[in-house]
Amino acid sequence: MFPYQKVHDLNKLELIVYKYIVGHLKEVENLTIRDLAAQTQVSTTTILRFLKKMDYGGFSEFKFALRQNQNQPIREFNDSSVEPIQNFFRVIAKEGTFEEKINRAAQMINAADLILFFGIGNSGRIAQYGSSLLSSYGIYSLPIVDPFQPKPLADHDFSKTLLITVSISGETKSSLQQTKYYKKNGAATIALTANSYSTLNQIVDFPISYDIPQIRNGQINVTTQVPILYILEQISSNAYHKMIGHPNNDIESNITSDE
Repeated sequence: MFPYQKVHDLNKLELIVYKYIVGHLKEVENLTIRDLAAQTQVSTTTILRFLKKMDYGGFSEFKFALRQNQNQPIREFNDSSVEPIQNFFRVIAKEGTFEEKINRAAQMINAADLILFFGIGNSGRIAQYGSSLLSSYGIYSLPIVDPFQPKPLADHDFSKTLLITVSISGETKSSLQQTKYYKKNGAATIALTANSYSTLNQIVDFPISYDIPQIRNGQINVTTQVPILYILEQISSNAYHKMIGHPNNDIESNITSDE
């Protein structure tokens, strides 16, 4: 209904109308143009200008096209590589314990003075993203960027530290060594893996797994990381809102992200 190139040319007010419509398709079906103007806090003239740029002759023509679009059957996306991702979201939608896992991980983050992320290879890059994400919410977090650095000769007290280990297989030697070291010295530990029965899951305080088939290209694990990105974003948002005492759908406007 809204070609990308035309959306790209919208001004600021017209973009507000576009975002509202695509986010509230069902509701917009029953709105008058004045109702839509009130919801988006723009003038009816702005709405008509937006529709003209989208090649609609007026609001009535747009509403007719919207109803027609809503009645069309959804086309199946047949890319087999996406099936594990779709299945992951289907499972968590039905599984009542997923939200409980996110809540517990968020509570562990808020109980720690320092959150460390660890991973190897692609998982290491995801670990760095997780650390950056938490830091964006104002939660002190650091990634361990050198997995082969020798552990300190003397033991340390990590009782107020949380280590989050990212490992697709949950069997990487360095991941197991780092996790055992921090756990031995008092740190709380979380594992994010694609294998519920991995060794890593057995040794941490709290595992979160997204069981999907693992894919390898030679020695490199190229299993999709989409589920873990979603999990990290859910945990970070949940931890932030618990910390400030707000519900999850009420993010403060001063939280911004840099491209």
